[in-house]
Amino acid sequence: MGNRRRKKATHKLPEEKYIDIVKGRFVCNPPMIVVNKDTGWPIALSGRVISEWRTKSRTRERVLAIQLLDTMIESTRLLETVADAKNTQGIENVSYFESFCRINGKPFKITVTVKKQKTVNRRFAYYYSATELENK
Repeated sequence: MGNRRRKKATHKLPEEKYIDIVKGRFVCNPPMIVVNKDTGWPIALSGRVISEWRTKSRTRERVLAIQLLDTMIESTRLLETVADAKNTQGIENVSYFESFCRINGKPFKITVTVKKQKTVNRRFAYYYSATELENK
């Protein structure tokens, strides 16, 4: 049995390309702040929201959706705010937001999860997803 060497890809996967773009655009020190129009809350964009998005994005449209992160956080509507069910240390509550958009002509529901810290009046985007809706 001979040794087989795998050729390293010289091109980036689409999601890696967008990770680079998004990190350069949204991940800053101090964190970029986007004000949600529905609540008036300033919401910080952290590397965590990018990491969560990356692990769950499997389609081209979901990969492309990350470019809308700031716009979607700004324009989403608050659905509800609940106690942190996981009792995460330092987290006071969790808020869920929702919006809709079209990506490559397909309708998507955008979901944003925002966590509020206990000790400081700071909210940060924790989770961001795009779910394709059925065309009827």
